[in-house]
Amino acid sequence: MTRQDSQRTARSDERAVTVTDSVAAGSLIVMALLLSAGLGLGVLYAPSADEGNETRAEFSFEHFPDDSALVVTFTGGDSIPAGELALVSDETNVTWATLANTSESETISQGSTIQLTGTGTYGKPITTDTSVRVVYTGGNETRTVGNWPPDSAAG
Repeated sequence: MTRQDSQRTARSDERAVTVTDSVAAGSLIVMALLLSAGLGLGVLYAPSADEGNETRAEFSFEHFPDDSALVVTFTGGDSIPAGELALVSDETNVTWATLANTSESETISQGSTIQLTGTGTYGKPITTDTSVRVVYTGGNETRTVGNWPPDSAAG
């Protein structure tokens, strides 16, 4: 091999190494960008920890028209602190804890019952024209979890 041939080979090798290094560096940059974009999208569109963890509660209602009273019974769902449930009708808004004469932190569970009457703590007679909502106000949410009459959207 002549000296000129060895220089050509060395230069060809340098170009090959330079191209290979450039391709490798570019590939690493592209992979880093794709990884960053994937992680960013994962954080943005990941479901929140609260999704699917909504508090569930079911109630039954028994109306006594002769006494203008409504008995509300917690029939199922998650145990809820009595201070986080309110019975709302027109301008009347009273917590379950007040109606049950218990502490705000006392949890209500299946079978817990309260009575709404005009002469009791609720202070409003319950007639067939009355709409009552059971409103959950715990955590970061406020939502209606029960209505009486059941087909009403009490407001």
